[in-house]
Amino acid sequence: MALASPSDFWPRRATDLPSVEPSREVLLGHPGEFAVLEAQNAHMQTEKGVLQAVNPSRALEQWQELRRSYESINMRTYVLPSRQGLADLCFTANPSLVLACPDGRREVWLAKMRHTSRRPEVGIHEEFHRQRESVIRIVPDEVLAFEGCGDGVQHPGRFLMHAGVGPRSETSAWQALAEAHPGLDVLLYELVDPRFYHLDTALAPLDEQTALYVPEAFHPTGRARVLEAFPQAIALPLEESLRFAGNAHCPDGQHVLIDSACTVTCALLSERGYTPLPIDTSEFRKSGGSVFCLKLAL
Repeated sequence: MALASPSDFWPRRATDLPSVEPSREVLLGHPGEFAVLEAQNAHMQTEKGVLQAVNPSRALEQWQELRRSYESINMRTYVLPSRQGLADLCFTANPSLVLACPDGRREVWLAKMRHTSRRPEVGIHEEFHRQRESVIRIVPDEVLAFEGCGDGVQHPGRFLMHAGVGPRSETSAWQALAEAHPGLDVLLYELVDPRFYHLDTALAPLDEQTALYVPEAFHPTGRARVLEAFPQAIALPLEESLRFAGNAHCPDGQHVLIDSACTVTCALLSERGYTPLPIDTSEFRKSGGSVFCLKLAL
């Protein structure tokens, strides 16, 4: 079974899928142009309906701390320079998806961004990946929306993709990946809460058995699927989910980069034996993103 909707029976488990090499590199985007210019999600406006105001110097400080945190655990960082007019280029998780394959290759699938203002980012990602001589794949013309690793979260160490379907990515995009790789299982999750508009805001894998997840983001069948895939999954409290605890990133099965406002989640992680690396991403949360959104695993 290559593509499994939430209601489908999934006859396998993650450990049945081929193994893949974990990434030790991330692509970041310099936040020199970062701002909230339009309301693309539920987080970009205040309760009064006014666009969130970003403090540019504070955003840069937070981004620099994120980069230092990755480098402190021996992750190599690449940086896309900021580009005038591209306020969201710092959210590198979305314009492309890097699929780790069992033969050691990294295959890049270019996104189709839902919002017009973000579409130029895809060409910048393509240029970066071509310079690295990566294999580039493009979804079919009929796919209207596909937002890369925002909705595509690969299972740690396995040829298995967790795929969000909702406001930003269509089922047809995931069908294309499944058809291109018959050995890849693609598990679909219907996103039902607009506050969690990408899968990466609601599901953060830690290792093969464990993930942080936001119960409110999923249909009941999706919650059941999370527990099938991650038997030791940790349900997040809603208050910290809204501070993007579900947008954490654990690149090595041990260290968890997470927003510093998620103190309860940090305690839960410590109790489970993980090492939280708290980072203030409050400026980026104004735009609906945190750690996972701000990096692309290569």
